[in-house]
Amino acid sequence: MDEKTNPSFLVDTETDIDSMVAVLESDTPPAPNLKNLTKEHTVIETNSYKNTLKTREATLSGVDDLLISRGARLVVFLPIIVVFLYGLAQSYRGADPDWWDGSVRQLFFELSFSKSVYLLSLVIMVADLLLLFVLHYLLWVTRRIFQIETNEITSTGVAFESAHGYSEMRAVIEGASNQLNLTTSLMVLATFLLGIALNFSIDTEGVPVLIALSTGALLSGHGVYLVSERPRFNTVKPWGMLDSFSPPIHPALLNKPFTDVIRAHVDPMLAVRFSKYVSSFNTDLQKGVNLSDLQEYLLQMLDMFRSGVIDEDDFHNALTSVVDSKTIDQIINHPELGEETLDRLLMHARNQCAPFFRLNDRLRMHLGNPSNSGVWFDVDMENLTLGQANLFAFVLNQSDERQDLILRVQTPDFKPNECVYRLRADPLEIASLGDVPEYEKLAKSMIGSRIVWQTLIPSSMGDATVTVRLEDSLGNLISGKVLTAQVRPDLFTRLRMTTGAIFMIGAALAIISPLIPFVGRLLGL
Repeated sequence: MDEKTNPSFLVDTETDIDSMVAVLESDTPPAPNLKNLTKEHTVIETNSYKNTLKTREATLSGVDDLLISRGARLVVFLPIIVVFLYGLAQSYRGADPDWWDGSVRQLFFELSFSKSVYLLSLVIMVADLLLLFVLHYLLWVTRRIFQIETNEITSTGVAFESAHGYSEMRAVIEGASNQLNLTTSLMVLATFLLGIALNFSIDTEGVPVLIALSTGALLSGHGVYLVSERPRFNTVKPWGMLDSFSPPIHPALLNKPFTDVIRAHVDPMLAVRFSKYVSSFNTDLQKGVNLSDLQEYLLQMLDMFRSGVIDEDDFHNALTSVVDSKTIDQIINHPELGEETLDRLLMHARNQCAPFFRLNDRLRMHLGNPSNSGVWFDVDMENLTLGQANLFAFVLNQSDERQDLILRVQTPDFKPNECVYRLRADPLEIASLGDVPEYEKLAKSMIGSRIVWQTLIPSSMGDATVTVRLEDSLGNLISGKVLTAQVRPDLFTRLRMTTGAIFMIGAALAIISPLIPFVGRLLGL
């Protein structure tokens, strides 16, 4: 086996984030007093401006959670109500219903039923536009804060804009802005056309065309909103930007499993802040423990604690083996980067990489059987996927000697079609661990396992299969697994896309319908 594939021979280089933190922590040369005073004044003004923006963002985000993107979801339902009102008004365009005449008509300024309904539609559309403008302002504030914090990191000498994931993160933010701009533009057009139409009598020639074009713009705008799923992100909470980030790169072989998986899904800005914060406890570590051990152990114990595997006393007792108790309280109770933020990181990683956590649970159940020996091998991936699929393979050597193994991933339905990993698995006898707590056995087993993380890109829709073979150095099969998956969107996504497509088709019909008589007259039909 090549030494480059052996984890014990891997060069322990710093990651991009660790390099950034090192620069952030380094002392910069003192500047001349005059410039220093000017810089301090600028920093104070920038911080004051940023705090003002954060206050506004918190208020707008609360409105968004209550009325717009969550809660009542008025942006979704208001256009549907308007479409219903359009149809109702069109049905009674020729004559008013019997119950409308009399006192009811007087309440609406002697207007016809059709025009009154159109006026009500106009009011609802204006309300919808106000909500969209709130989203616009919220997005602008978030983008502004993001740019300010980026400039703060860059000003220290860190090439933050070149970090892995930054450009993708900016693309997601810009994409959300473009989608919102298109939706708002179409809704403004629909409102404008309806407003012009209501300046004339319903029976006026050309008004039906304006109504039809308004209907088409309305359906198109709402269809774009439904089809283009906009991620929700903000800087109100430390984890608020997680949904705007997807990992462009991740390790193939996990040496620190929990740290590697969670760090891959943390946006660069939070990663810098969290790594810098954790590095401040370097002097509080127990003898023989480094910062990477602290991060790995903390995340693993917190996952077991949240899963109900260990209780709070076991959680604190486990952490005291790597750091003193005072520091534990300081980490957990930090107002921004404490327990809540760590929980969010774990939840986010679970949603994005559920196979890894399922394999972790199965490894824990495997360790509960004392008769287990030899090589334990298990794999997992998403059963339902539309984009990339995450394949994880765990190999735990419980034999008496080191094993040189070959892991083959073969599939005709994903790309790459074949991957080969050469692994050197050191022996780890569970019985040799003695009477240590179960969480300690699991922690040591995770570190002692060879864990492979392979991303697979589907090449077609429908049913797909993946074959994973574990072989010895001579190519003899030790164990094999066959996984089946369905490459298609989930039920909610299909419903959203179908509804959006219906709206787009309706928009096309609404725009074409008034043009058919005009074209017919031109053709003499």
